[in-house]
Amino acid sequence: MTTGAHISAYAVAERFEPFGEVAFAQLDAAPLITPGVCFQPECGRVFEPGRGWQIYCSEVCRAKGTAEARKWGHRAALPLLVHRLGNKSKDEAVRERTRVARNFVWRLQSAWLADRVQRQGER
Repeated sequence: MTTGAHISAYAVAERFEPFGEVAFAQLDAAPLITPGVCFQPECGRVFEPGRGWQIYCSEVCRAKGTAEARKWGHRAALPLLVHRLGNKSKDEAVRERTRVARNFVWRLQSAWLADRVQRQGER
């Protein structure tokens, strides 16, 4: 293994809490969304949240948000891993691979944001 860590074949992946729970205080200080406005770019409907963390107005919008996260997340997963694996490498080829992965993720983030902004403009 390139990282030097030993992982059992039967190891359970570390469980990460949702970002909203991990960064609760930071998101409270600088909200990512306007509470009570649907986070789905095509919707943007004003609604009364049932919970403080609710960002979608309906189950339909939540499902669209999940699909969006999967679409972009699947594209980002491998390059994110490649970037992290080679982050401190002394090997020139690995550093070049890492640079390409980092640049890919940067372009992907920009494309995702542009997609959201474009969809928001269509409502």
